[in-house]
Amino acid sequence: MSHDKITAAARKRMAETGESYTAARRAVIRQHAGPGFFELKYRKAGLDRLGAWTDTILGGGPGLSGVEVDADQVRVRVPGFTLDIPRESIRSAERSFRNLHGTTGVHGGRGQWLVNGAPDGLVDITISPPAYTSRKLSTLLRQVAIRKLTVSLVDPDGFINAVS
Repeated sequence: MSHDKITAAARKRMAETGESYTAARRAVIRQHAGPGFFELKYRKAGLDRLGAWTDTILGGGPGLSGVEVDADQVRVRVPGFTLDIPRESIRSAERSFRNLHGTTGVHGGRGQWLVNGAPDGLVDITISPPAYTSRKLSTLLRQVAIRKLTVSLVDPDGFINAVS
């Protein structure tokens, strides 16, 4: 759905429900994301509020950032970071109970990346052959090979079932 269509649908919803533009826009995007969209989990305390606010300003945040699963691709969409993984490259997806020591955001190296907004709901995705990021500031404008990706999701078990 294009930006213009999202804006028009959000304005229409605002007129119908009296919601703020932000709430209406989130609802429209959730509605059109489809059943294969798995929302990134955000924690509501501490510095994560600043991260969630920054993500919202950049077009993401709670309800908008996440992982989309379709027949051919798994797409990770977070402000400043995108990754398209061919379904046949996903070797495994399983729950992770790692202790992240409060770390949130998008970061990684040596083929292992973390995309999270909370320390729980984690899923480890093993990718072979590796998927490559787009050139973004978070990857220092380079294409980076990713062999293992950890994401925090609101519905980790649903995601695991969708990619299995």
